[in-house]
Amino acid sequence: MRAPIAIAPVDAAAVELLASLHAASFCRPGDERWSAQAFADVLGMPGAFCLLATAPGREGPEPEPIGFCACRVAGPESELLSLGVLPTQRRAGTARQLILRSMGRCVEGGAREMYLEVAEDNPTAQMLYRSLGFFQVGRRKGYYLRLDSVKVDALTMRRDLR
Repeated sequence: MRAPIAIAPVDAAAVELLASLHAASFCRPGDERWSAQAFADVLGMPGAFCLLATAPGREGPEPEPIGFCACRVAGPESELLSLGVLPTQRRAGTARQLILRSMGRCVEGGAREMYLEVAEDNPTAQMLYRSLGFFQVGRRKGYYLRLDSVKVDALTMRRDLR
């Protein structure tokens, strides 16, 4: 059994860590990765926030970062911008906890609904989002760029937060 995780908001001081987690979380060769500057830009937007998930370290008492979630609230709408969990930490409920915590923060910020995009070729993530009440409301052709310039559609999903 894995030790419980902690989830806390982080600020711009964590952009290098967030970029590192993003790169490590998207393990398919050629997937686009967010830079530290991309995270700084997100955190500079009104209504935006990032949450960091940590777990007790294997090498000592310091908690180790294992995942993140980036969101923004704009009036009654919110958007899950990016979510990542280290491959070695998957299937333990971390992504679900990050999303649930993010939804709570979005509601506190006045949001009544949440949107996200998920790659059409990522059925595991789609299943997670559907299990949390998201449903498809649209499609963005060629939204994600893969290795060798292969473009993959994004499914736009929505969930009521009320």
